Amino acid sequence: MKIGKNIKWGIFFLVIAAFVIVGSMGYFGDVSVWTIVFSACLIMWFVTGITHLSWGNILFPLALGAILFDEALGIEKLTPWPVLAAALFGTIGLSLIFKPKRKMNFPHPDWAKNGTVVEEISIDDMTFDCEVAFGSSVKYINCRQLRSGKIETSFGNSVLYFDNALLDNGYATIKVETSFGKTTLYIPKEWSVDVKVAKAFGSADEKGSCAVNSTNRLVIEGEVSFGSMEIVYI
Repeated sequence: MKIGKNIKWGIFFLVIAAFVIVGSMGYFGDVSVWTIVFSACLIMWFVTGITHLSWGNILFPLALGAILFDEALGIEKLTPWPVLAAALFGTIGLSLIFKPKRKMNFPHPDWAKNGTVVEEISIDDMTFDCEVAFGSSVKYINCRQLRSGKIETSFGNSVLYFDNALLDNGYATIKVETSFGKTTLYIPKEWSVDVKVAKAFGSADEKGSCAVNSTNRLVIEGEVSFGSMEIVYI
């Protein structure tokens, strides 16, 4: 049986609570209970990064772990800034080398004078895939039966407009993966929007309000790490 995300996090924090009690009773010896708690958080962060194949969420917990245990590892000369810099540039390098190859469902973009990609996407197969890395993009989604979509933003800025889209049978899901960047979604206020976005050193905000009980329901899920996502209802 698949365990829900809330249950997994609930179990994780219960384990942390147990560590605090046991550590306070001296069972961990000279190791600080807060060191163990912080290490557990780093491990959970690292596992999340592995699950989503997010290089920033893999390398940064390793870097912070190296800083935490630098004396035991004998790497005091490498902490804190060298390992943090290595994690940053390692994230950039790996993101470029192992950039996923996907079939793009939209035509070649027109380039604006300021370097921002301005693009109108007409979708025939009910789904779209948008990826921005080290740049800026503005996209207008035109679709009469939108069913799903995926938006990936790394070290850049993505802006998408959905005011000229219709949901397939009144329902669609969009997955947002944002790291070291910003994703802005302009969504019709007549839709009912359910935001299920995990945040790791990031933010997910909404401007305005949407319909509560609408026949059109949009689910936004995914993860924001070291970045931000903003939903603007129009």
